[in-house]
Amino acid sequence: MIQDWIVHITPTTSGQKIFEKCDLQSYSEKRKEYDLLTKTEKSGYKGADDYIIKNGGPALTQENKNYKLLSDEINAQLASESMPELFPIEFLDHDVEVQDLLSSLENENHIKDIYRKKKLQVKNSGINTQDAAVLMDCIRQGRSLLQAGLKAEMLAKPLIDFYAASAYAYAIIVLNSPLHKSIASLKGSHGHTYNHLKKTVDFGGDIPSGTFSDLLCALPVAKISQIGTQNISFKYSALPSIDLAQRNSISLSLLPLLSMVPELGAHFDQLNSGHKSVHKLNIDTGINGSKFTYNFYIGDGINRPAIDKIKNCFRTEDVTENQGSYKVSVDSSVINSILPTIYQDLYGQLWYVESPIEGLYLPEICLHFLIISALCNIMRYSPHEWSNILTNRISSQFALVINQYIRIFERKFPLLAAQCLSNYNPVLK
Repeated sequence: MIQDWIVHITPTTSGQKIFEKCDLQSYSEKRKEYDLLTKTEKSGYKGADDYIIKNGGPALTQENKNYKLLSDEINAQLASESMPELFPIEFLDHDVEVQDLLSSLENENHIKDIYRKKKLQVKNSGINTQDAAVLMDCIRQGRSLLQAGLKAEMLAKPLIDFYAASAYAYAIIVLNSPLHKSIASLKGSHGHTYNHLKKTVDFGGDIPSGTFSDLLCALPVAKISQIGTQNISFKYSALPSIDLAQRNSISLSLLPLLSMVPELGAHFDQLNSGHKSVHKLNIDTGINGSKFTYNFYIGDGINRPAIDKIKNCFRTEDVTENQGSYKVSVDSSVINSILPTIYQDLYGQLWYVESPIEGLYLPEICLHFLIISALCNIMRYSPHEWSNILTNRISSQFALVINQYIRIFERKFPLLAAQCLSNYNPVLK
């Protein structure tokens, strides 16, 4: 049934891999040797790779080269102090202000500038004006479709909203991913499927790569900012999660995906009180001995996540009780290696999200991409089932959660898209 809680992960060896790990240290050492050669010495080789192979270095496959591109970009982003700038949006005028923000992104010069700022390993001048114009059309189409979705009846919203998400995804991928330089390199496939028989969203493993997998690779670094009395920012690599997704076939039903949306809160609890995935998160810093630490306070004194999962994703055993919540202390020297799922709600509050699969981190925009895709598939290919959902025939609680989710999507997705397409972190105030 569509209300079942389904979470499956199965190792696979037959799927097409996006990247494959290799000995980058050996490659870099040989590359430095090549760079030190004179022009005459270099003329004896077809290029750097030819020199590296002939002198005992690794021969990189395309998957190895993709791994190098991702690793280089991740390392550059982790080393950079740059973080998105807070962009407050007045709640009463948020519809107009969000549209103004999205419209401001539709400019070739902005796109060329943000391409260089998002990709720290960009070589030469970045993206040309023609390719920037193509991305501008994607962004403009996405905004137009979001506006159309706002005006549509609930029966039609998921289809319009999913195509809006897809249009934005194309631009987000090219502007952020080290693996894509223009929209021409995108495959056009979705990179995931909705299984109508099992009622699950399937991705990874044997599913051909496409928009969703490209979107995962476009956001390989989590950038977390706490807004409030103590502004704290940090980053960590999501590469282990991307690797997990490409090496395993993953199936998730709607319920575990919806449980990860912080804004659904009490509405989801009424539908399924047995699975509480979102937990309020506050962060401060301190000195432990002589070491600078980040302290994460998870829980509201009533509900707390599984402590084993906390220890695993924060890579620490330093978890203690703290007035009804868990206090997790992480040394600043290893903050880049943690892998929790942390989301920011519409108002900037942080939430720790218990991932349905250990080791899987879904960037928040990827989560919404999967959910709206699932709803679009149900609406488009099972109209009777979609009607049953909306008219309370499944259950009134499920209908309420779905209706509330779509309202949340209409507010949240534009903010997430804007964050991926600019240097802003927009939040309602």
